[in-house]
Amino acid sequence: MNIEKNKEVIPAKITSKNQITIPKQVRNRLHLDKHDSLNFVIKSNGEITVENDKNFWRIVAEQEKKYGSVSTPEIDWGQDVGSEVID
Repeated sequence: MNIEKNKEVIPAKITSKNQITIPKQVRNRLHLDKHDSLNFVIKSNGEITVENDKNFWRIVAEQEKKYGSVSTPEIDWGQDVGSEVID
């Protein structure tokens, strides 16, 4: 690990199959788990950043697929019988 001013450099090698192992320090910082996805963000100045793709709706879809839908019809409590008075 190389530390420069305001920058931490953590090396990783590319295999002959164009694969890399994400170093533990990076996995920890990005809060990565098995089977997570990453986004490589390429900026106009040539800078590339890596972000965890923890998209909320993707997670919801995965959990719905695993556990089923949690959508339930609204309970009909009947007609209102009065009003609530708050002092």
